[in-house]
Amino acid sequence: MIFDTHLHTEMSFDSDEKLVNVLQMAKSRNLGAITTEHLDLNHMEIEGFPIDFDQDEYFRRYGQHRSETYLLGIELGLDKDYTTEIERVQKSHDFDMVIGSLHTMGKDSLSSGKYFRGKGYKAFYTDYLAYAREMVLDNPFIDALAHLDYPTRYSGYPNMKYEEFQSEFDGLFKAMIEHGVALELNLKRPLLGDVLASFRSIFTGYRDNGGEFVTLASDAHIAEDLGRNFDDALRLIDDIGLKICYYRNRERMLCSR
Repeated sequence: MIFDTHLHTEMSFDSDEKLVNVLQMAKSRNLGAITTEHLDLNHMEIEGFPIDFDQDEYFRRYGQHRSETYLLGIELGLDKDYTTEIERVQKSHDFDMVIGSLHTMGKDSLSSGKYFRGKGYKAFYTDYLAYAREMVLDNPFIDALAHLDYPTRYSGYPNMKYEEFQSEFDGLFKAMIEHGVALELNLKRPLLGDVLASFRSIFTGYRDNGGEFVTLASDAHIAEDLGRNFDDALRLIDDIGLKICYYRNRERMLCSR
């Protein structure tokens, strides 16, 4: 079974979706599901509002539905000033999967368009990929690195290509491979045109560095989006020659097809 490894429900600050709807949709689409609710300890993404959720309630309410096809995860916003606290959180509960995200860089939110004004895209991506490597090295306990294209959604910059930032990508991928961190294929954006070209370039570079393992992620905040663009993603992954995985009890599992 293929798992959608990045999903949000009403436990996250930016979703109102009910778990029952997610589980029904997953069953109808013959997909496994891992909910990964938001926790950013720096609280920067929406100007100070706590990006948090009650983890005890999460396990109390959702844990009773845990099964072979539904697992409990968390999406942790990585930040160099919170590494100790982030590590404590990922150990505090019996998560199946922990994904690490770069929603911020330094003291700036990467979802804020104003942050990118006046910045050249080459200088930004060079710094961003170096920071991503630093975050993997600081947080080697994460299972997957999420939505590497996150700032591209808000910046207006061209999509990244491996060939244009090869040295920076190589450093990031080697750190991920050394620490067993999978690369997420985030499918919030359709795999069309330059997005497809960008992802093909990046994931081929990951493979050429010795990377093997990819997680598929709709990043859905409503049940209807569960598994979105997965057919195109499977074709891309097959073309490149990578393995699709998910995590159960923090252990990497290969997806059966």
